[in-house]
Amino acid sequence: MKHYLRLVAAAFALLLLLPAAGQEPAAATEQTGFTATGADLRTWWHSNDEYNTTSPTSNGAVRRSSSYEVQVATAAAPTTRYDSFTYMSIPRSGKGKINYTEPDGAEFSSSARLSMSWSSFEYATDVWVDVKLLTGQAITSTEQVTIRPSKYAFEKQLVDSSTVRVKVPYAASGYRFSVEFAPQNFTAYNDMSGTSGVLTEDPGGDNRAIHTEPRNSMMIFAEPVLTGAEAERVIPTAASGTVKYPEEGLVNNLEQVTEDIIYFRPGTYYMGSGYRAELPANVKWIYLAPGAYVKGAFYFGNSTQGVYKVTGRGVLSGEQYVYEADTANGFNHSSGVNCHNTCVKMLQFSSSSSMQQYLDVEGITISEPPYHSFVIYGPPNAYDMEMRVDNYKQVGSWYWQTDGLELYEGSRMNNTFFHANDDVLKLYHSNVTVDNTVIWKNENGPVIQWGWEPHTIENVVVTDTDVIHNRMYWKDAKYNTCIINSSSYWGNMGATNTADTAKTVKNFRLENINVEGTTNCAVRIYALANTENIHIKNLKIDGWNGLDYTSQASHLKRYSDTSSAKVALGNETVDSRGIKLENYSVGGTVIDKTTSNWSDTQPGRIAFDGENWDNWNAW
Repeated sequence: MKHYLRLVAAAFALLLLLPAAGQEPAAATEQTGFTATGADLRTWWHSNDEYNTTSPTSNGAVRRSSSYEVQVATAAAPTTRYDSFTYMSIPRSGKGKINYTEPDGAEFSSSARLSMSWSSFEYATDVWVDVKLLTGQAITSTEQVTIRPSKYAFEKQLVDSSTVRVKVPYAASGYRFSVEFAPQNFTAYNDMSGTSGVLTEDPGGDNRAIHTEPRNSMMIFAEPVLTGAEAERVIPTAASGTVKYPEEGLVNNLEQVTEDIIYFRPGTYYMGSGYRAELPANVKWIYLAPGAYVKGAFYFGNSTQGVYKVTGRGVLSGEQYVYEADTANGFNHSSGVNCHNTCVKMLQFSSSSSMQQYLDVEGITISEPPYHSFVIYGPPNAYDMEMRVDNYKQVGSWYWQTDGLELYEGSRMNNTFFHANDDVLKLYHSNVTVDNTVIWKNENGPVIQWGWEPHTIENVVVTDTDVIHNRMYWKDAKYNTCIINSSSYWGNMGATNTADTAKTVKNFRLENINVEGTTNCAVRIYALANTENIHIKNLKIDGWNGLDYTSQASHLKRYSDTSSAKVALGNETVDSRGIKLENYSVGGTVIDKTTSNWSDTQPGRIAFDGENWDNWNAW
């Protein structure tokens, strides 16, 4: 009865706000958890919210944004606005450094009091999205609100001095975009100290501007309502197998599940800081319903089935884990040099050596990973696990080593968002396609990566990548940075004799990469294998940051093996198999090898080794 009266009161309040003909749109209403449940629009809410901005949330609570509120209405009924819960992540989830003092990558984000808010909804028609800034800062024009990627020319309306209304057209691929209020913008600087420099907000002295971004970011995830065969593929039913529905609250016994599917209904679940779900072999599917919020991680340690799924529009949060939570150290921060095998990953799988396996990942949001968000391990002769990834989102990646996804042989990934503080698109396997990726990059690692050790890789296609922000700031020439990178060997990054001339990387097409704002460098390839036909087309960089040109230089180097034999680079002028930069532009100027604008002191910032002159082209 209380719920019914609440809905009636909310509906009556909305009716009072109906504008007369010709009037401006009414201001956003106070949020009451009035949500949409129709076929065209679905939003959700958490009544157990906490506004806490400095410390961890309670076990059974969800952090609600103190910077933004979001409401959504269909274009057909624009005055009926529904609340859409706005989540928020803060560095280290407010925990600080628990039992460790060494750097973890979240130092600047924490000292600068950064946060990331986001709101997700499902839609099947054009909608209006109201975003309200709660910080007390005022705007007077829609020109003070930027949508990124900026290629989305969404219609904007100013509702009042704190609220903007954005029209989001329906698209089967959905949209993942940032809403940025000018008063929220700040600039990070490199203080030029030591070897690499340190980030600061101080513009004084010889400090160099690195990048401008919102202090409190706001992401909108407009996801398509799935119907028909697509819904059957990613939303489990009784026909999909036996289903376990955990109760809200503490879930620390999932290794005892006997069913095929674990289905988290709307609500809040937590595993605690000293537990991850080590799933039995019978579990093949994790589903997080819209409005499900699960604090924990999943380990498919006995992956013996052919098809696995992790789907749903809910959130999987690593907020309760410490940075590098080491299962070999009681889930405390790792005390070793490298905990790659033992630290908690949000999703971890073990592939089989007896069958080809498949993994379907759709819709989920991973928040605050304490280490790598996703890995697949297996025996040396294991099959790769072919992946299909759609509508995946990663937010609150404050720590180092919070990578994007490694895509295995035959995989494809579409329509995703990554907030990452390490390598984002990890392309170490053949026959992989990636399309429509929005990236918010923190300091560590590059955007696109295929190095670290010699590989044999071919037929990789990456299209429509939008880097909307990045804070890569190093003043020295790091091996693992830039927009496009093939890093030197991870075990000895300064060594040049770690290549393998029996391996070849070839036939890459990296097309339509748009880098907004300033960045540190474009391309660094330290070839550890023979390299042929790397075609980089329509790489657009708005501009360089304030560092010296030597810090911004693109590199192309051929490494040798232990017998001093160098790897080969395809010869561009003879057989078109080299490094090809087609329509590479900086600040609107196309870089052309037949002119001088390609060189390291010029806009192109290209400082490829002279011995490789015939192995690349730019036009």
